[in-house]
Amino acid sequence: MAFCKNCGQPVGDTEKFCANCGTPVDAQPVQQAQPVQQAVLTGDADVQANKGISVLSYFGILLLIPLFARKTSEYCRYHVTQGFTLCAISICHTILNLIFSALAAAIFPPTIKVGILSYYYAPSAASIIVSVIGWIITIAICVFSIIGIVNAATGKKKELPLVGQIKILDPVVDKIYAALNK
Repeated sequence: MAFCKNCGQPVGDTEKFCANCGTPVDAQPVQQAQPVQQAVLTGDADVQANKGISVLSYFGILLLIPLFARKTSEYCRYHVTQGFTLCAISICHTILNLIFSALAAAIFPPTIKVGILSYYYAPSAASIIVSVIGWIITIAICVFSIIGIVNAATGKKKELPLVGQIKILDPVVDKIYAALNK
């Protein structure tokens, strides 16, 4: 097995680029145990140097800052990947919430009650249910963001509950990092 000359991570014999940092792999792999030790030492230094900027990974579009500013950091990459997934979930939630709110209002229209001197708007039960579910999901996304911020600030590489298990977008982030590290 060969090791990346840049970050020291193991690289498969058929791979042309390091999956970790995107560095091109030489045609003749060199097998040494020493780069693995350097990667472990570099990992601790990487965590200490990038704790602050990794926190931005959980503030929506601000995840682009650690993505571009620390493109060789494995620690930032981990938190950017989780922040990217959380941001995508948040965007999908917003779109679906708008669609379901519009459908609930169209299918079950609100009523307007007229009083003696004024009138008031009475939403349908379906609209209220969609709104409550939307708020619960929004609060959950905020809680997951706070957990991610705490993990990034304390130097932990710990998956977010539920969100961390979603690996659909990981290849997209890997391709972005490989393109940035060319």
